[in-house]
Amino acid sequence: MYKIILPLICSVFISTNLFAQLLNVSPAQNAVSVASSETIIIEFNEALTFDALNYVKVFGRWSGPAELGLSLSNDNKTMELLTDDFFAGEMIMVSLDRNLPFENGTQLGVPYTWYFWMKTAPGTLIQTLDETIELKVAGEDWLQTYGAYAGDLNNDGFSDLTAVNENTDDLRILLNDGQGYYPNMEIQTMGTSTPSPNEGADFNGDGEIDLAVCTVHDNEMRVLLGNGDGSFSAPTTYQTGNKARGLGILDSNSDGYDDIIVANRESSNLSLFVNDGNANFTTLTLDPDPNGDGESGLAVADANGDGIQDVFIGYYTSNEVGIFLGDGNNGFTLSDKVSVIGRPWMIATGDLNGDGHVDVASANSTQHRMSIIFGDGQGGLSDAVEYVEGNTIFPLAIDLGDIDGDGDLDIVTSNYDSGTFGVWENNSAGQFTLVDLLLAPANASCAILHDRDNDGDLDITATDETDDVILLFENTVVLNAPSIKENTFNVIATPNPFKEETVISYELNKAAFVNLSIFDASGKKLIELLNEKQESGQHQVRWNVKDANHSTIGAGIYFYTIKVGEKEYVGKLIKS
Repeated sequence: MYKIILPLICSVFISTNLFAQLLNVSPAQNAVSVASSETIIIEFNEALTFDALNYVKVFGRWSGPAELGLSLSNDNKTMELLTDDFFAGEMIMVSLDRNLPFENGTQLGVPYTWYFWMKTAPGTLIQTLDETIELKVAGEDWLQTYGAYAGDLNNDGFSDLTAVNENTDDLRILLNDGQGYYPNMEIQTMGTSTPSPNEGADFNGDGEIDLAVCTVHDNEMRVLLGNGDGSFSAPTTYQTGNKARGLGILDSNSDGYDDIIVANRESSNLSLFVNDGNANFTTLTLDPDPNGDGESGLAVADANGDGIQDVFIGYYTSNEVGIFLGDGNNGFTLSDKVSVIGRPWMIATGDLNGDGHVDVASANSTQHRMSIIFGDGQGGLSDAVEYVEGNTIFPLAIDLGDIDGDGDLDIVTSNYDSGTFGVWENNSAGQFTLVDLLLAPANASCAILHDRDNDGDLDITATDETDDVILLFENTVVLNAPSIKENTFNVIATPNPFKEETVISYELNKAAFVNLSIFDASGKKLIELLNEKQESGQHQVRWNVKDANHSTIGAGIYFYTIKVGEKEYVGKLIKS
């Protein structure tokens, strides 16, 4: 931990103003691709006191509570936070307590919380399966592993895994070996319900990652306190509404403590758990939208830029996504709500189009849709932009991260029925293209985006709730593989994945000479399917999974390239 560095303060006076004013923060609200060398700077119109650090909290989604040091400048009006290193690509939350004190006797008066995302190294959206981890032990049947949390549980600077299992009602804790692998596993029982959605926080202020877990088919929320060595205390159980499907962490009453909010699908309301600072919670039942139906997906962010955390909701039954604006005193008001196609199962928030405002991505379990909804920074939402892809069937989970390191947030959807994880590339303007489908053994459940091996890029860690495995996909460029180019020809291969054949469809806006070839993962050309001039319009080329020697190729990853003049597109094929 850094030492506190403070210049000499010579005088104290009393002001007639009740509150000081926050002037600026850096990194900016919702910034993406913040360099690890960038310092957190907060500017005020009044001079701060010696103990200002006690009123500031920084939490990394995976690195956990940050140890802080403080430097003051500009006549003590500018606060510079000195922190330990964050993890590449993770979301950071900075919170200022409303009681933050100033020399003149005033306080900040209102809390201020903002979020930003750490920079990632250049990487690839085309990831390869590195290892499959079996979670069942001898004699076990079906765990139903649904999701995991990737926080650093033992403070060694690496991302660990806490897998949550619905049928066995336990946690499987896997500590990182410092190389990005998880050779050992511990089991912690939880009760007799169906744990699923989970999130990390520091509920008792001891600097360790704690865990909140709610139940998807029942009416419970559990709090487990971290011991700092990779283990947790026995859970404390609280009652929720029926079918607690979504969970988020926020400071709902501006007292500086982490509270918990849960969306209850069947009772169609919210449960708010207010923390006393010692991880003891008082339960409140909220219904900010009596006309809403099936509150399920939940995410916490600042929708209107006032520094008070708001709640984004996906309505499973009424096919909607909405915003509840927080008042900083346990109150929430419906601000806006829009319709989507399909039933939102899970939502995620971040700035998707680079305008500095929070947007929403929703995995809609029916209609095979992903919805993108843009926020206006004032609590309003745009109409949903719908994405549909025939090979992403029953998307039930979604997460965001800068996978390719180009400074914007990409998306991974978990598609249960098709057994695939869809990797969607952002063009920096909030428009997405499906560029890859990662295979699950049976049913794709949840994907976590984190720098598992500390090499600076985001890896994809995924779970399969039928086979009870964790899949470690590695962000490394395939050896000698063609580079991915912009899809200017509206190219798609269907089916993909495939067994016996696939059809590559594309569109030409004018007559052109076209070359279409297939490569293996090492970059070796297997066959040239097309090399001729074609007229404008739609075209299809069928590949029967044979190479130039008429030999059938085996299962694996392959690439196809379409060259039209000076332009080229590369797509990935999965032979199952």
